[in-house]
Amino acid sequence: MIGDSVFITSRFNTPESKLRLGAFDVNTGELRSIDDLTIPSNGGQKLAADGRYVYIGPAGSAYIYRFDPQTKELVAWAQAGGSTTWYYDMVVNGDHLYIGTYPDCTVKRIRLSDAVIETYGRISTSQYATAVAIDDEYVYGGSAAPGTLLVWPKAGGTPTSLTSHLSPSPVGILDMTVKDGVIYVASGRQLISFRRDGSERVSRDIPAEDRYIDQVTVGSDGKVYALTRLTTNLYEVTADGLAKVGQPLADVENQLLAPLPGGNLLGVSGLGHVWKATPGGVGSVWQTATRGFGYPETIQTMMRHTRGTVWVAGHYAMTVHRPEAGTNTRFDINGEPKALAEGMAGTVYAGLYPSAQIVSIDPDSFKITVLGLLGNLQLRTKRIHVDRPRNQLVVASSPQTTKHTGALTFIDLATNTFDVHREYLPEQSVMDVVVQGTTAYIVGDTYGEGTTGPLRRTAQVAAVDIVTRQLLWREEIKPDWASYESVHVVGNLLYAMGRRPRGAWFAYDLTIRTIVMEGELGGYGQLNGVDGRVLSWVHWTNDISELPTTPGGEVTTLYDNVPRGWYNNPSFNFTPDGKATWGMLGTDLARFPLPKTRQ
Repeated sequence: MIGDSVFITSRFNTPESKLRLGAFDVNTGELRSIDDLTIPSNGGQKLAADGRYVYIGPAGSAYIYRFDPQTKELVAWAQAGGSTTWYYDMVVNGDHLYIGTYPDCTVKRIRLSDAVIETYGRISTSQYATAVAIDDEYVYGGSAAPGTLLVWPKAGGTPTSLTSHLSPSPVGILDMTVKDGVIYVASGRQLISFRRDGSERVSRDIPAEDRYIDQVTVGSDGKVYALTRLTTNLYEVTADGLAKVGQPLADVENQLLAPLPGGNLLGVSGLGHVWKATPGGVGSVWQTATRGFGYPETIQTMMRHTRGTVWVAGHYAMTVHRPEAGTNTRFDINGEPKALAEGMAGTVYAGLYPSAQIVSIDPDSFKITVLGLLGNLQLRTKRIHVDRPRNQLVVASSPQTTKHTGALTFIDLATNTFDVHREYLPEQSVMDVVVQGTTAYIVGDTYGEGTTGPLRRTAQVAAVDIVTRQLLWREEIKPDWASYESVHVVGNLLYAMGRRPRGAWFAYDLTIRTIVMEGELGGYGQLNGVDGRVLSWVHWTNDISELPTTPGGEVTTLYDNVPRGWYNNPSFNFTPDGKATWGMLGTDLARFPLPKTRQ
């Protein structure tokens, strides 16, 4: 904030590759300015301000940029990392800007007067330095899982670990603050406070309905406040617990919780809401997307619905397009949908990140119902298959950060019971699932999720009976493959795409258990098919191709250099006649005819 203006950045860049910076009145939500800035990056990540300048930590940039709202001057102010650096926390304190970075999990400070950088050090084996706090004498750095807390003298030197005072947390540390020599740490499902020597330690469990605490701050009234992810419940941190003092929003992650004069608090959600609330009183909420800040974003996933609509999932939002009518409906959803599938009566099922929730969405009212959590150390839904004969979902997922073993989960839709199986592909993410008859075929990735490396050398392919839920077979088809990305089955041929090696593919005859075709696509993405055809849509080369279905055939490129509009892998969303697929052309929804090719 600067004065009574709060600044927010776009998560992704505009179609013109600009990073959007907006300023809003904290009292009325009124838009004060929009500036589209030329900052080479993947979009906005973190902001800080010193009363005059806004410091911008982009997603994927060697530089922190400094912007003057008065003159509109933008400069690449400090080279604080490499081209892949993300800035996960930025705090101005005194004469310095303190930062926590990815992927080096390092805490640094930058002198405001001349941009001189000093490095405190790496926090842990995690890649994410998620939280930085400062008091008069010390600098505190917290990391994502494995959650680690280090404290350095403000002038630098050897750190002291305070990690033993934390609790086990699947996400590590999400935020922290310091008040009167007491450190308040959001550590998973606890808000823990203690002094540097570990004395006066208090661990406060958050209620069952809350996911995690993701923001902690000291209010202008001197009290400590905590905000929870998904429910957006607001708590005052008391001597021995948490006292709920409001719920300004629901079903969002939080990007900011900051004090305002008079005891009020200011919040910003990951979806672009700005809110102002009085603890124990009423609050006001403004959606910046409808106040001039809206911009197209790269999408998470997509699904063509049998009712002629196309469902497009973004960051905590879903847009349902009616192409024939040229209209659409947008609604909030409590996460990033990583996979979508249509079930009976048109019900839409979605797997949400980062909560690992599986939800159902009414196709008429768009009411969202939580079926449950994948749990079991799972994080990202990869694919959802609707098994109508047995009224169940079959869900492939990858594990939480730093973990290796994913799962295949069976969800009984009659009872909402979750049967999670992590044993089918040991020490591997389950990257994809395709079902033929009563057999589910799954493929693995030995690198898991955000790990430093694999526990096993070779990734596997497995077959599972979706009736008995028994493993039928598991095989290392390619001894030199560490990671699969996608799988598709047509007839007796199983097609697999590699992530490591990137873009390699093969067709495996399930009858004779032999590879009969293989090749190179130049990148990874999704394999899928329609009417006996096998198609790929890959990143890196950004093309749509048709693969051969008989030995000796060639890969045929149908579309080359398609402007990328996907945040995750592209996905096929075939029309009912199989002659086209819906997809993204840059940030535009597009229909791609699929001309027949010779095979």
